[in-house]
Amino acid sequence: MSYQLLTAPSSIGRVLDSGFKLFIGSFKLVLGLAALSAVVNVVLQYAMMTLMISDQTFTTPEQSAEYLQQAMPVAIGVGVVIWMFSLAIYNAMLVRVGQYAVSNNGNFGDAIILGAKKTLPVFLAMLLYMLAMMLGFVLLVIPGLILMLTLLFFQVLIVTEDKGIIESLKASHNLVWGNYWRTATVITIPLFVIYALVMVVAFIAGVTTALEVQSMEVGTALEMNFSMVDAISAAIPAFMMSLLYSIYIVQANDLKLRKFGADLEQKLE
Repeated sequence: MSYQLLTAPSSIGRVLDSGFKLFIGSFKLVLGLAALSAVVNVVLQYAMMTLMISDQTFTTPEQSAEYLQQAMPVAIGVGVVIWMFSLAIYNAMLVRVGQYAVSNNGNFGDAIILGAKKTLPVFLAMLLYMLAMMLGFVLLVIPGLILMLTLLFFQVLIVTEDKGIIESLKASHNLVWGNYWRTATVITIPLFVIYALVMVVAFIAGVTTALEVQSMEVGTALEMNFSMVDAISAAIPAFMMSLLYSIYIVQANDLKLRKFGADLEQKLE
């Protein structure tokens, strides 16, 4: 049985159930992208360690500080490039989840292309999102908390509905306004699930690292080896985003149903 978005305003429990079903149902569609994201994250770790850890030994703190000062701009540049690449992958994941939500299997290649095309708009909207939050927190804190949630769906609207940068932020704010606490509850629950998963993986990674260090001989140089735990740790952010995107899509749809009522119901049926 194919997945179908809810066609009427629903309870928080039903929205969450629909979101988790969308995540599970679209899982196969995002596997390749999650693997690609993991590779990018591992490359990032390796590149940063290579840039920040010098082969030479410094005899004074000044020499070490000078080396870090020289390496930092390059490290930041590499980080920005790979972060933008990761954003394109996440956009493609959002495309795939969105395709499954409307019973359209779509195409992997088209998702990659669309994800890449939406990278700059999403990046610029993200900057405006963070700026709005910062201004809100500087003013009275409460406006920052409000904007942090009401503007949250900008990426979903840009990628799945082809809205513009400013238009996506306005549309997100209008959707959430009047349903703030409902939306906050729906978004918070999967975040707790993600937090628990991260804690488990972090614990396993910590134990594994401690065992590796303990087994090393004295005087042995620390090598940059990546184990299965590292690979899983690198892939987890992609799966976390896939879960969040699934919840975002279902919640945004529920908010539209509450705002536009029967007109949207007819389009979904």
